[in-house]
Amino acid sequence: MLTPILATPDPYAAADEFVANGWTLAYATPTDSDDRMAVVELYGGRAMLGVDTERFLAAAAREHRGAGVQFYVEVPAGVIGVVHAAHRDPGPIEPRAWGVRSFVVRLASYNFMVATAQGDASG
Repeated sequence: MLTPILATPDPYAAADEFVANGWTLAYATPTDSDDRMAVVELYGGRAMLGVDTERFLAAAAREHRGAGVQFYVEVPAGVIGVVHAAHRDPGPIEPRAWGVRSFVVRLASYNFMVATAQGDASG
């Protein structure tokens, strides 16, 4: 399993954004922790939300956060419409050449592609 850790100005506010878009808060460290982090989940796909201090995200890279990276999250067959409706500003659900239907959404300044399981055309 590969789980990204995404640098954010405030992991708790970023987690709130994900939750408002239908994701679940799986875990968060206390807000006064010296390791501020929140973990969000969508049908088993997880993202860890960390801090964007200079140690983790250099100042020169801040304008290009996530440049060239898109996170792919598979959801169970038949729920793509429900998941799409839960997001506040998703792109349209579209068929992809490799046999899935998906949409793209931007959360906490990162791009996510949410797709049906391989070969599922329902939902």
